[in-house]
Amino acid sequence: MSHPRFASSRRRLACGSGIALALAALSTPIAAQLIQIKTLPIADGDQWRIFPSANAGMADVSIALRDSLHDPFVNPAKASRLSPAGNALVFGSPTFYSVSKNAGGAQTLPLGAVGRTGSMFGAVAIALQQIDESQPATQFFPPQLFAADGSVVPQTTPSRRNRYAFASLGRLLSRSNVAVAGSVMWSGLNNVDGVELLYAGSAGIRQHGSDVDARLGVTKDWPSRGGRGARTLEAILLHDRFDMTHDVTWPDEVWNPNTGSFVQRARVDHNLDRTETWGLHLAYDQPLADSGWRVGAIVTGNLASHPKLPDYQIAQVSVIPWDPGHSGAYDLGLGISKVLGPTTFGVDAIYEPIVTHTWGEAHGAIKTPSGGTIPDGGKTTENRFHFSNAILRAGVGHELQLGTEQRLRVDLGTSMRSISYTLDQLDHTSDDARHLDESWIEWTRTWGLRLHFTDLELRYSGRRSSGTGRPGVFSDGGVVFATAARDGSNILAAPSGPLTLTGVAVTTHQVSVSLPIH
Repeated sequence: MSHPRFASSRRRLACGSGIALALAALSTPIAAQLIQIKTLPIADGDQWRIFPSANAGMADVSIALRDSLHDPFVNPAKASRLSPAGNALVFGSPTFYSVSKNAGGAQTLPLGAVGRTGSMFGAVAIALQQIDESQPATQFFPPQLFAADGSVVPQTTPSRRNRYAFASLGRLLSRSNVAVAGSVMWSGLNNVDGVELLYAGSAGIRQHGSDVDARLGVTKDWPSRGGRGARTLEAILLHDRFDMTHDVTWPDEVWNPNTGSFVQRARVDHNLDRTETWGLHLAYDQPLADSGWRVGAIVTGNLASHPKLPDYQIAQVSVIPWDPGHSGAYDLGLGISKVLGPTTFGVDAIYEPIVTHTWGEAHGAIKTPSGGTIPDGGKTTENRFHFSNAILRAGVGHELQLGTEQRLRVDLGTSMRSISYTLDQLDHTSDDARHLDESWIEWTRTWGLRLHFTDLELRYSGRRSSGTGRPGVFSDGGVVFATAARDGSNILAAPSGPLTLTGVAVTTHQVSVSLPIH
Protein backbone atom coordinates (compact mmCIF):
# COMPACT_ATOMS: atom_id res chain seq x y z
CA MET A 1 0.00 0.00 0.00
CA SER A 2 1.27 3.47 -0.80
CA HIS A 3 1.33 6.25 1.77
CA PRO A 4 -1.74 8.56 1.48
CA ARG A 5 0.52 11.55 0.94
CA PHE A 6 2.24 9.79 -1.94
CA ALA A 7 -1.08 8.71 -3.43
CA SER A 8 -1.99 12.39 -3.72
CA SER A 9 1.16 12.93 -5.76
CA ARG A 10 0.15 10.04 -7.99
CA ARG A 11 -3.18 11.64 -8.88
CA ARG A 12 -1.50 14.87 -9.94
CA LEU A 13 1.24 13.10 -11.89
CA ALA A 14 -1.28 10.86 -13.64
CA CYS A 15 -2.47 13.91 -15.54
CA GLY A 16 0.91 14.01 -17.23
CA SER A 17 1.81 17.34 -15.66
CA GLY A 18 4.52 16.10 -13.33
CA ILE A 19 8.19 15.76 -14.16
CA ALA A 20 10.39 13.89 -11.72
CA LEU A 21 13.71 15.63 -11.19
CA ALA A 22 16.20 14.58 -8.51
CA LEU A 23 19.25 16.81 -8.61
CA ALA A 24 21.02 16.41 -5.34
CA ALA A 25 24.18 17.24 -3.59
CA LEU A 26 26.04 14.53 -1.82
CA SER A 27 24.17 13.66 1.35
CA THR A 28 27.28 13.03 3.40
CA PRO A 29 28.99 15.68 5.59
CA ILE A 30 31.81 16.02 3.01
CA ALA A 31 29.40 17.82 0.70
CA ALA A 32 27.51 19.99 3.15
CA GLN A 33 27.90 22.94 0.75
CA LEU A 34 26.36 21.07 -2.21
CA ILE A 35 22.64 21.82 -2.02
CA GLN A 36 20.16 19.04 -2.67
CA ILE A 37 17.43 19.61 -5.28
CA LYS A 38 14.59 17.16 -5.93
CA THR A 39 11.01 17.31 -7.10
CA LEU A 40 9.73 14.02 -5.66
CA PRO A 41 9.96 12.76 -2.05
CA ILE A 42 12.61 10.21 -3.08
CA ALA A 43 14.37 8.31 -0.29
CA ASP A 44 18.07 9.20 -0.34
CA GLY A 45 20.49 6.53 0.77
CA ASP A 46 23.59 7.45 2.78
CA GLN A 47 26.06 6.17 0.19
CA TRP A 48 28.33 9.19 0.65
CA ARG A 49 28.11 9.43 4.45
CA ILE A 50 31.65 8.22 4.88
CA PHE A 51 33.60 10.33 7.35
CA PRO A 52 33.09 10.40 11.14
CA SER A 53 31.20 13.24 12.78
CA ALA A 54 31.11 14.41 16.40
CA ASN A 55 27.69 16.01 15.84
CA ALA A 56 25.98 13.23 13.87
CA GLY A 57 23.97 12.16 16.92
CA MET A 58 22.81 15.78 17.31
CA ALA A 59 21.23 15.87 13.82
CA ASP A 60 24.44 17.30 12.25
CA VAL A 61 23.96 20.72 13.88
CA SER A 62 26.90 22.76 12.58
CA ILE A 63 26.31 26.49 12.01
CA ALA A 64 27.25 27.62 15.54
CA LEU A 65 28.75 24.37 16.84
CA ARG A 66 32.15 23.00 15.84
CA ASP A 67 32.65 19.38 14.83
CA SER A 68 36.24 18.30 15.49
CA LEU A 69 35.96 15.13 13.37
CA HIS A 70 33.81 16.36 10.52
CA ASP A 71 35.04 19.93 9.91
CA PRO A 72 38.43 19.14 8.26
CA PHE A 73 36.63 17.18 5.50
CA VAL A 74 34.12 19.96 4.78
CA ASN A 75 36.53 22.90 4.91
CA PRO A 76 40.14 21.67 4.57
CA ALA A 77 41.43 24.82 6.32
CA LYS A 78 39.83 23.67 9.60
CA ALA A 79 42.46 20.95 10.01
CA SER A 80 44.67 23.81 11.29
CA ARG A 81 42.80 23.65 14.63
CA LEU A 82 44.82 20.61 15.71
CA SER A 83 47.59 21.23 18.21
CA PRO A 84 50.81 22.39 16.43
CA ALA A 85 53.04 20.02 18.41
CA GLY A 86 53.24 17.39 15.71
CA ASN A 87 49.86 15.88 16.61
CA ALA A 88 47.74 13.63 14.43
CA LEU A 89 44.41 11.88 14.67
CA VAL A 90 43.92 8.46 13.08
CA PHE A 91 40.38 7.15 12.58
CA GLY A 92 38.27 4.38 11.14
CA SER A 93 34.51 4.69 10.74
CA PRO A 94 32.67 1.61 9.40
CA THR A 95 29.25 2.69 8.14
CA PHE A 96 26.17 0.63 7.26
CA TYR A 97 22.84 1.76 5.88
CA SER A 98 19.75 0.00 4.61
CA VAL A 99 16.54 1.05 2.87
CA SER A 100 13.43 -0.74 4.07
CA LYS A 101 11.45 -3.11 1.83
CA ASN A 102 14.66 -4.46 0.22
CA ALA A 103 15.18 -1.21 -1.66
CA GLY A 104 18.96 -0.92 -1.25
CA GLY A 105 21.81 -0.44 1.20
CA ALA A 106 25.60 -0.44 1.52
CA GLN A 107 28.58 -1.17 3.76
CA THR A 108 31.54 1.22 3.80
CA LEU A 109 34.95 1.03 5.50
CA PRO A 110 36.85 4.36 5.63
CA LEU A 111 40.32 4.84 7.12
CA GLY A 112 42.09 8.17 7.47
CA ALA A 113 44.18 10.63 9.44
CA VAL A 114 44.32 14.36 10.15
CA GLY A 115 47.64 15.87 11.21
CA ARG A 116 49.60 19.05 11.80
CA THR A 117 53.24 19.91 12.23
CA GLY A 118 54.22 23.51 12.77
CA SER A 119 52.31 25.70 10.34
CA MET A 120 51.53 22.86 7.90
CA PHE A 121 48.53 20.59 8.20
CA GLY A 122 46.49 18.15 6.13
CA ALA A 123 44.32 15.07 5.97
CA VAL A 124 44.11 11.83 3.99
CA ALA A 125 41.42 9.16 3.81
CA ILE A 126 40.43 6.18 1.69
CA ALA A 127 37.26 4.08 1.69
CA LEU A 128 35.96 0.90 0.09
CA GLN A 129 32.24 0.30 -0.33
CA GLN A 130 29.98 -2.60 -1.24
CA ILE A 131 26.47 -1.78 -2.50
CA ASP A 132 23.61 -4.17 -1.73
CA GLU A 133 21.40 -5.07 -4.66
CA SER A 134 17.93 -3.53 -4.67
CA GLN A 135 15.12 -6.03 -5.03
CA PRO A 136 12.25 -4.86 -7.26
CA ALA A 137 8.81 -6.34 -6.70
CA THR A 138 8.77 -7.76 -10.23
CA GLN A 139 11.56 -9.58 -12.06
CA PHE A 140 11.92 -8.48 -15.68
CA PHE A 141 15.15 -10.16 -16.71
CA PRO A 142 14.87 -12.86 -19.39
CA PRO A 143 16.71 -16.14 -18.76
CA GLN A 144 18.84 -16.00 -21.93
CA LEU A 145 20.00 -13.48 -24.53
CA PHE A 146 21.48 -13.99 -28.01
CA ALA A 147 23.87 -11.82 -30.01
CA ALA A 148 23.23 -10.84 -33.64
CA ASP A 149 25.23 -13.89 -34.82
CA GLY A 150 23.04 -16.24 -32.78
CA SER A 151 25.57 -16.93 -30.01
CA VAL A 152 24.48 -16.80 -26.38
CA VAL A 153 25.41 -13.59 -24.56
CA PRO A 154 27.03 -14.49 -21.21
CA GLN A 155 25.26 -12.95 -18.21
CA THR A 156 27.88 -11.25 -16.06
CA THR A 157 27.41 -9.68 -12.65
CA PRO A 158 28.44 -6.00 -12.69
CA SER A 159 30.76 -4.74 -9.97
CA ARG A 160 28.99 -3.31 -6.93
CA ARG A 161 32.17 -1.91 -5.35
CA ASN A 162 33.08 1.76 -5.10
CA ARG A 163 36.30 3.45 -4.05
CA TYR A 164 36.86 6.83 -2.45
CA ALA A 165 39.99 8.87 -1.75
CA PHE A 166 40.44 12.24 -0.01
CA ALA A 167 43.52 14.42 0.46
CA SER A 168 44.05 17.96 1.74
CA LEU A 169 47.01 20.21 2.46
CA GLY A 170 47.19 23.66 3.99
CA ARG A 171 49.19 26.26 5.86
CA LEU A 172 48.48 28.46 8.86
CA LEU A 173 49.64 32.08 8.65
CA SER A 174 50.32 32.57 12.35
CA ARG A 175 50.61 36.36 12.41
CA SER A 176 47.17 36.91 10.94
CA ASN A 177 45.69 33.63 12.27
CA VAL A 178 44.48 32.80 8.75
CA ALA A 179 44.49 29.22 7.46
CA VAL A 180 44.40 28.35 3.74
CA ALA A 181 44.03 24.81 2.39
CA GLY A 182 42.92 22.84 -0.63
CA SER A 183 41.33 19.40 -0.88
CA VAL A 184 40.28 16.87 -3.51
CA MET A 185 37.89 13.98 -3.08
CA TRP A 186 37.70 11.36 -5.84
CA SER A 187 34.95 8.76 -6.04
CA GLY A 188 35.51 5.81 -8.38
CA LEU A 189 31.98 4.54 -8.97
CA ASN A 190 30.90 1.15 -10.27
CA ASN A 191 27.49 1.30 -8.66
CA VAL A 192 25.08 3.97 -7.54
CA ASP A 193 22.41 2.57 -5.27
CA GLY A 194 19.07 2.06 -7.04
CA VAL A 195 20.06 3.05 -10.59
CA GLU A 196 19.40 -0.47 -11.86
CA LEU A 197 15.72 0.03 -10.97
CA LEU A 198 15.44 2.97 -13.35
CA TYR A 199 15.66 0.74 -16.43
CA ALA A 200 12.65 -1.54 -16.09
CA GLY A 201 12.76 -4.50 -18.48
CA SER A 202 16.52 -4.37 -19.01
CA ALA A 203 18.64 -7.52 -18.87
CA GLY A 204 21.57 -5.91 -17.08
CA ILE A 205 23.22 -2.58 -16.29
CA ARG A 206 26.91 -1.82 -16.02
CA GLN A 207 27.71 1.49 -14.30
CA HIS A 208 31.09 3.18 -14.41
CA GLY A 209 32.32 6.69 -13.83
CA SER A 210 33.53 9.08 -11.17
CA ASP A 211 32.82 12.14 -9.09
CA VAL A 212 35.53 14.72 -8.33
CA ASP A 213 35.04 17.33 -5.61
CA ALA A 214 37.74 20.04 -5.37
CA ARG A 215 37.74 22.73 -2.66
CA LEU A 216 39.70 25.75 -1.55
CA GLY A 217 39.04 26.69 2.06
CA VAL A 218 40.00 29.71 4.17
CA THR A 219 39.42 30.40 7.88
CA LYS A 220 40.12 33.49 9.97
CA ASP A 221 40.07 33.23 13.78
CA TRP A 222 40.12 36.25 16.03
CA PRO A 223 41.59 35.68 19.50
CA SER A 224 39.15 35.15 22.37
CA ARG A 225 38.46 37.96 24.81
CA GLY A 226 37.73 37.37 28.46
CA GLY A 227 37.35 33.62 27.95
CA ARG A 228 34.39 34.06 25.62
CA GLY A 229 35.86 32.05 22.74
CA ALA A 230 37.06 33.10 19.32
CA ARG A 231 35.14 34.68 16.47
CA THR A 232 35.51 32.77 13.20
CA LEU A 233 34.99 33.61 9.54
CA GLU A 234 35.30 30.95 6.82
CA ALA A 235 34.94 30.66 3.06
CA ILE A 236 34.87 27.68 0.69
CA LEU A 237 35.09 27.70 -3.10
CA LEU A 238 34.21 24.35 -4.64
CA HIS A 239 33.82 22.62 -7.99
CA ASP A 240 32.14 19.24 -8.35
CA ARG A 241 32.03 17.14 -11.53
CA PHE A 242 29.77 14.08 -11.66
CA ASP A 243 30.41 11.86 -14.70
CA MET A 244 28.72 8.47 -15.07
CA THR A 245 27.90 6.06 -17.89
CA HIS A 246 25.16 3.43 -17.78
CA ASP A 247 25.66 0.57 -20.27
CA VAL A 248 22.16 -0.91 -20.40
CA THR A 249 21.48 -4.27 -22.09
CA TRP A 250 17.97 -4.58 -23.53
CA PRO A 251 16.30 -7.84 -24.66
CA ASP A 252 14.79 -7.16 -28.10
CA GLU A 253 12.41 -9.83 -29.35
CA VAL A 254 13.19 -10.80 -32.98
CA TRP A 255 11.97 -13.52 -35.31
CA ASN A 256 14.41 -16.36 -36.05
CA PRO A 257 13.43 -17.94 -39.41
CA ASN A 258 15.74 -20.92 -38.82
CA THR A 259 13.85 -22.03 -35.70
CA GLY A 260 10.50 -20.51 -36.60
CA SER A 261 10.26 -18.75 -33.24
CA PHE A 262 11.02 -15.46 -31.50
CA VAL A 263 14.30 -15.08 -29.58
CA GLN A 264 15.69 -12.43 -27.25
CA ARG A 265 18.50 -10.46 -28.92
CA ALA A 266 20.83 -8.22 -26.89
CA ARG A 267 21.00 -4.47 -27.57
CA VAL A 268 23.25 -2.17 -25.53
CA ASP A 269 22.47 1.51 -24.94
CA HIS A 270 25.03 3.92 -23.48
CA ASN A 271 23.36 6.50 -21.23
CA LEU A 272 25.42 9.44 -19.97
CA ASP A 273 24.84 11.32 -16.71
CA ARG A 274 26.77 14.60 -16.44
CA THR A 275 26.49 17.45 -13.93
CA GLU A 276 28.96 20.21 -13.05
CA THR A 277 28.55 22.43 -10.00
CA TRP A 278 30.33 25.56 -8.82
CA GLY A 279 29.72 26.64 -5.24
CA LEU A 280 30.64 29.37 -2.75
CA HIS A 281 30.06 29.08 1.00
CA LEU A 282 30.52 31.80 3.63
CA ALA A 283 30.07 31.34 7.40
CA TYR A 284 30.57 33.40 10.53
CA ASP A 285 30.11 32.61 14.23
CA GLN A 286 30.88 34.32 17.50
CA PRO A 287 30.16 34.06 21.24
CA LEU A 288 27.42 36.08 22.94
CA ALA A 289 29.15 37.91 25.80
CA ASP A 290 29.96 35.48 28.66
CA SER A 291 26.68 33.57 28.46
CA GLY A 292 28.05 30.37 26.93
CA TRP A 293 25.90 30.92 23.83
CA ARG A 294 27.29 31.15 20.31
CA VAL A 295 25.51 32.40 17.20
CA GLY A 296 26.38 31.85 13.57
CA ALA A 297 25.20 32.53 10.04
CA ILE A 298 25.83 30.93 6.63
CA VAL A 299 25.32 31.94 3.01
CA THR A 300 25.77 29.27 0.31
CA GLY A 301 25.29 29.41 -3.44
CA ASN A 302 25.44 26.66 -6.09
CA LEU A 303 25.32 27.06 -9.87
CA ALA A 304 24.89 23.72 -11.65
CA SER A 305 24.75 22.78 -15.31
CA HIS A 306 23.35 19.47 -16.58
CA PRO A 307 24.73 18.95 -20.11
CA LYS A 308 23.58 15.30 -20.36
CA LEU A 309 20.94 13.34 -18.52
CA PRO A 310 20.17 9.61 -18.85
CA ASP A 311 17.18 8.32 -20.83
CA TYR A 312 15.60 6.26 -18.07
CA GLN A 313 12.97 3.64 -18.85
CA ILE A 314 10.35 3.23 -16.14
CA ALA A 315 7.74 0.49 -16.48
CA GLN A 316 4.51 1.72 -18.12
CA VAL A 317 5.82 5.30 -18.16
CA SER A 318 6.67 7.16 -21.33
CA VAL A 319 10.08 8.73 -20.77
CA ILE A 320 11.19 11.77 -22.74
CA PRO A 321 14.89 12.73 -22.76
CA TRP A 322 15.49 16.17 -21.27
CA ASP A 323 18.79 17.83 -22.18
CA PRO A 324 20.20 20.10 -21.07
CA GLY A 325 19.37 22.27 -18.04
CA HIS A 326 20.76 24.42 -15.26
CA SER A 327 20.01 25.22 -11.62
CA GLY A 328 20.70 27.90 -9.04
CA ALA A 329 20.39 26.87 -5.36
CA TYR A 330 21.00 28.96 -2.24
CA ASP A 331 21.11 28.47 1.55
CA LEU A 332 20.57 31.28 4.07
CA GLY A 333 20.98 29.98 7.61
CA LEU A 334 21.20 30.99 11.26
CA GLY A 335 22.42 28.83 14.12
CA ILE A 336 22.73 29.01 17.88
CA SER A 337 24.45 26.75 20.40
CA LYS A 338 25.17 26.65 24.11
CA VAL A 339 27.70 24.71 26.15
CA LEU A 340 26.80 24.65 29.85
CA GLY A 341 29.08 22.34 31.78
CA PRO A 342 28.53 18.77 30.53
CA THR A 343 25.53 19.71 28.36
CA THR A 344 25.66 20.91 24.75
CA PHE A 345 22.68 22.21 22.76
CA GLY A 346 22.41 23.49 19.18
CA VAL A 347 19.82 24.58 16.61
CA ASP A 348 20.15 25.36 12.86
CA ALA A 349 17.48 27.08 10.76
CA ILE A 350 17.98 27.38 6.98
CA TYR A 351 15.90 28.91 4.20
CA GLU A 352 16.57 27.43 0.75
CA PRO A 353 15.36 29.16 -2.45
CA ILE A 354 16.10 27.24 -5.67
CA VAL A 355 15.35 27.77 -9.35
CA THR A 356 15.77 25.08 -12.03
CA HIS A 357 15.22 25.30 -15.78
CA THR A 358 15.30 22.17 -17.98
CA TRP A 359 14.13 21.57 -21.52
CA GLY A 360 13.84 18.95 -24.22
CA GLU A 361 15.51 19.34 -27.61
CA ALA A 362 13.93 18.39 -30.93
CA HIS A 363 15.53 15.65 -33.03
CA GLY A 364 14.52 17.00 -36.40
CA ALA A 365 12.04 19.73 -37.33
CA ILE A 366 8.61 19.49 -35.66
CA LYS A 367 5.39 21.14 -36.82
CA THR A 368 3.22 22.72 -34.11
CA PRO A 369 -0.62 22.94 -34.02
CA SER A 370 -0.43 26.72 -34.48
CA GLY A 371 1.39 26.26 -37.81
CA GLY A 372 4.87 27.06 -36.55
CA THR A 373 7.98 24.89 -36.75
CA ILE A 374 10.39 23.87 -34.02
CA PRO A 375 13.80 23.56 -35.71
CA ASP A 376 16.21 20.69 -35.18
CA GLY A 377 17.75 21.24 -31.73
CA GLY A 378 15.01 23.66 -30.69
CA LYS A 379 13.20 23.44 -27.37
CA THR A 380 10.22 21.08 -27.36
CA THR A 381 9.26 21.44 -23.70
CA GLU A 382 10.45 23.84 -21.00
CA ASN A 383 10.17 23.20 -17.27
CA ARG A 384 10.72 25.95 -14.70
CA PHE A 385 10.85 24.96 -11.04
CA HIS A 386 10.75 27.49 -8.19
CA PHE A 387 11.49 26.08 -4.73
CA SER A 388 10.96 27.58 -1.29
CA ASN A 389 12.44 25.02 1.11
CA ALA A 390 13.21 25.11 4.84
CA ILE A 391 15.51 23.03 7.06
CA LEU A 392 15.40 22.88 10.87
CA ARG A 393 17.88 20.85 12.94
CA ALA A 394 18.10 20.54 16.74
CA GLY A 395 20.28 18.39 18.97
CA VAL A 396 21.39 17.98 22.57
CA GLY A 397 24.26 16.08 24.18
CA HIS A 398 25.14 15.33 27.80
CA GLU A 399 28.45 14.04 29.13
CA LEU A 400 28.81 11.80 32.19
CA GLN A 401 32.08 11.42 34.13
CA LEU A 402 32.74 7.69 34.62
CA GLY A 403 36.23 7.93 36.06
CA THR A 404 39.36 10.04 36.15
CA GLU A 405 39.91 9.78 32.38
CA GLN A 406 36.74 8.07 31.22
CA ARG A 407 33.67 9.98 30.01
CA LEU A 408 30.42 8.89 28.38
CA ARG A 409 28.37 11.24 26.20
CA VAL A 410 24.81 10.66 24.99
CA ASP A 411 23.40 12.61 22.00
CA LEU A 412 19.88 12.98 20.62
CA GLY A 413 18.61 15.05 17.71
CA THR A 414 15.95 15.55 15.10
CA SER A 415 15.76 17.39 11.80
CA MET A 416 12.95 18.44 9.50
CA ARG A 417 13.17 19.40 5.85
CA SER A 418 10.18 21.03 4.20
CA ILE A 419 10.19 21.04 0.39
CA SER A 420 7.73 23.16 -1.56
CA TYR A 421 7.86 24.08 -5.23
CA THR A 422 5.88 25.19 -8.24
CA LEU A 423 6.40 23.88 -11.77
CA ASP A 424 5.43 25.82 -14.88
CA GLN A 425 5.70 23.67 -18.00
CA LEU A 426 5.42 24.84 -21.60
CA ASP A 427 4.93 22.16 -24.26
CA HIS A 428 5.85 23.85 -27.55
CA THR A 429 4.88 20.78 -29.59
CA SER A 430 1.22 21.08 -28.52
CA ASP A 431 1.15 24.78 -27.57
CA ASP A 432 0.05 23.69 -24.10
CA ALA A 433 0.92 25.02 -20.61
CA ARG A 434 0.66 23.24 -17.26
CA HIS A 435 1.12 24.26 -13.63
CA LEU A 436 1.90 22.08 -10.60
CA ASP A 437 2.22 22.83 -6.87
CA GLU A 438 3.93 20.21 -4.72
CA SER A 439 5.19 19.94 -1.12
CA TRP A 440 6.19 17.38 1.51
CA ILE A 441 8.18 17.07 4.75
CA GLU A 442 11.10 14.74 5.46
CA TRP A 443 12.01 13.77 9.04
CA THR A 444 15.25 12.39 10.46
CA ARG A 445 15.81 11.19 14.02
CA THR A 446 19.38 10.76 15.28
CA TRP A 447 21.13 9.34 18.32
CA GLY A 448 24.70 8.77 19.41
CA LEU A 449 27.09 7.56 22.11
CA ARG A 450 30.71 8.55 22.75
CA LEU A 451 33.10 6.80 25.14
CA HIS A 452 36.30 8.74 25.79
CA PHE A 453 39.47 7.24 27.28
CA THR A 454 42.89 8.81 27.78
CA ASP A 455 44.23 7.85 24.33
CA LEU A 456 41.16 6.47 22.59
CA GLU A 457 37.68 7.59 21.63
CA LEU A 458 34.85 5.31 20.53
CA ARG A 459 31.71 6.69 18.88
CA TYR A 460 28.46 5.28 17.63
CA SER A 461 25.84 7.29 15.75
CA GLY A 462 22.55 6.24 14.22
CA ARG A 463 19.91 7.93 12.11
CA ARG A 464 16.55 7.01 10.62
CA SER A 465 14.91 9.07 7.88
CA SER A 466 11.24 8.89 6.92
CA GLY A 467 8.62 10.87 5.02
CA THR A 468 10.02 9.76 1.66
CA GLY A 469 9.59 6.81 -0.69
CA ARG A 470 10.74 5.06 -3.81
CA PRO A 471 8.64 5.84 -6.89
CA GLY A 472 7.16 3.05 -8.94
CA VAL A 473 4.22 2.14 -11.14
CA PHE A 474 1.37 0.00 -9.84
CA SER A 475 0.76 -2.99 -12.09
CA ASP A 476 -1.59 -5.81 -11.02
CA GLY A 477 -1.12 -4.89 -7.39
CA GLY A 478 2.70 -5.04 -7.53
CA VAL A 479 5.10 -2.16 -7.12
CA VAL A 480 8.01 -1.59 -9.46
CA PHE A 481 10.58 0.61 -7.74
CA ALA A 482 12.07 3.21 -10.03
CA THR A 483 14.57 5.60 -8.52
CA ALA A 484 18.20 6.11 -7.62
CA ALA A 485 19.37 6.73 -4.07
CA ARG A 486 22.40 8.64 -5.32
CA ASP A 487 22.31 12.31 -4.45
CA GLY A 488 23.70 13.91 -7.56
CA SER A 489 21.91 11.71 -10.12
CA ASN A 490 19.47 13.48 -12.41
CA ILE A 491 16.10 11.83 -12.96
CA LEU A 492 13.78 13.35 -15.55
CA ALA A 493 10.62 11.47 -16.50
CA ALA A 494 7.32 12.67 -17.95
CA PRO A 495 4.90 9.99 -16.74
CA SER A 496 1.95 9.04 -18.90
CA GLY A 497 0.59 6.49 -16.42
CA PRO A 498 -0.18 6.58 -12.69
CA LEU A 499 3.14 7.13 -10.95
CA THR A 500 3.27 6.53 -7.19
CA LEU A 501 5.68 6.22 -4.30
CA THR A 502 5.99 3.42 -1.80
CA GLY A 503 7.01 4.76 1.60
CA VAL A 504 10.39 3.54 2.85
CA ALA A 505 12.76 4.43 5.69
CA VAL A 506 16.55 4.74 5.54
CA THR A 507 18.47 3.57 8.63
CA THR A 508 22.20 4.25 9.03
CA HIS A 509 24.68 3.08 11.67
CA GLN A 510 28.25 4.32 12.01
CA VAL A 511 30.94 3.20 14.46
CA SER A 512 34.11 5.31 14.60
CA VAL A 513 37.38 4.84 16.43
CA SER A 514 39.68 7.85 16.88
CA LEU A 515 43.24 7.48 18.12
CA PRO A 516 45.37 10.59 18.81
CA ILE A 517 49.09 10.27 18.05
CA HIS A 518 51.52 12.61 19.81
